[in-house]
Amino acid sequence: MALASVKNSARYTILIVDDEPDIREVLRVSLELQGYICHCAATSHEARRRFEAEVFDLVITDLYLQDSNCSGMELIDHVRRRDDTIPVILIAGYPSIPRAVDAMRRGEVDFVAKPFDRDLLLHKIGNALQERRLRQENRALQAEVNKTAVIEQLNRELDRRIDELTRLYTISEGFDQFMETDQLFDRITEIARDVTGAQRISVMVLDRTRSFLEIRAAVGVPDQVVQSTRQQIGNGLAGQVARTGKHARVTDRMIDLCVRASDGRDADYRTNSWMSLPLYIGEEIFGVLNVTDKMDGSDFSDEDEHVLLSLTEKAGTKLENQALYEGIYSNLVDTLNSLVTTIEAKDPYTRHHSQRVTDYSISLAKLLSLDDDQIEMLNFAGMLHDIGKIGVRDDILIKVEPLSEEEFETIKLHPTIGERIVEPLGLVPEEKAIIRHHHERYDGKGYPDGLKGEAIPLLARVVAVTDAFDAMTTTRSYRQALPVPTALGEMRRYAGTQFDPQIANVWVEAVEQNHIPVSFANTVPEARPA
Repeated sequence: MALASVKNSARYTILIVDDEPDIREVLRVSLELQGYICHCAATSHEARRRFEAEVFDLVITDLYLQDSNCSGMELIDHVRRRDDTIPVILIAGYPSIPRAVDAMRRGEVDFVAKPFDRDLLLHKIGNALQERRLRQENRALQAEVNKTAVIEQLNRELDRRIDELTRLYTISEGFDQFMETDQLFDRITEIARDVTGAQRISVMVLDRTRSFLEIRAAVGVPDQVVQSTRQQIGNGLAGQVARTGKHARVTDRMIDLCVRASDGRDADYRTNSWMSLPLYIGEEIFGVLNVTDKMDGSDFSDEDEHVLLSLTEKAGTKLENQALYEGIYSNLVDTLNSLVTTIEAKDPYTRHHSQRVTDYSISLAKLLSLDDDQIEMLNFAGMLHDIGKIGVRDDILIKVEPLSEEEFETIKLHPTIGERIVEPLGLVPEEKAIIRHHHERYDGKGYPDGLKGEAIPLLARVVAVTDAFDAMTTTRSYRQALPVPTALGEMRRYAGTQFDPQIANVWVEAVEQNHIPVSFANTVPEARPA
């Protein structure tokens, strides 16, 4: 996902460091026309001196300066020590790109290759400043929410992992959106075709035994070849590349496809030009990219080889980052769900409340014909809808006596506290709305924002119904559970005032007709007549 451009650039001050006066001047004029405040330095020594006296929001520096063999790197370290939220953009010539990539891995650093594209540079500056602002806001939010040791630990972990994800996103910006693995393989073949003009491209992946390669994505390759290819490691060109880890380029050669033809013989293929390149995740080979026969009939060139090497490196980084992202995100969700469990464990009357509300909400959503994306949002955010209660004192949460007005006002803070806690996760608006608005009322008398009617987000209205039902039908510290028929009667009574009438009526009818299973763990049966 691309970060939005910074609208009010006049607020930001940029330090430009380059030993070439013409470049400094071009950068200064271009950026000041965009409303940025710019200062210039010719050496890293001068730049460090300016840092002692002035405050900067971003640094643009050449990788190599006159006063040191690697002064751009030294300046990055100096900036990191002064303020690790200040982004740095390196301007590096093509031979310096490996050093620039190394710098990117060391911190909040991006780079633009010389000769630089003005629009690309402005885009990267806007992204970097927006990310810095978000990081600063997140730290301010952490300072506000860190009221307990648990929250402090959680926010430190969130900050560390989000910082990690942000840097991973910057490095893998070439693949500009999240993709499933197979979609990513398809994207690799499309890019390879576009940058080389090859007629046939395939991505081959090692099987689980790591004994042969099979095709996972292809362009211009017959279906028989895609479905039947089994390339033993060490055999054929792709198999040799998978074994050695070294790319190969051949011309006018018969290639063993390791495909059984209809007459039972092994099928071969004569190619005018063929390249196979290893695909890595970290230090480990996981597959091979093959490109075959350029459309114009020419051989693959050194330039084609270099472009594809860059593509395979970027693809490997994307796959590695994606796996790491999914793991980190899963860990964050598990951490938050554990916090929900911790909150509910403090009060035996609300144990498993969030899980029941989630299950009820999913069942209700299906009856309302909501789409799969909306159901998945309920599945995720439903478990977290009460996470803000971690910011409410235990003695209020489990109080047996009626709450005082002041205590009830404290309870009413939990939706906004919950929204702030999950803010760094990057939830979609519908998911955040569940957490913030599940206590709004259809008549506008709810909290925290007093939204009314359909101004309340749909999924929040769904959770409002199931949350209230579970609360009524489970025993709490301050009252016994209501029988299910009694609770359903209350929901009918308040349909149109507390609840969305359509959603409430669908819920009541579904429970009465046993279309939705109701947990009776903490409920009491309807009293029988004497």
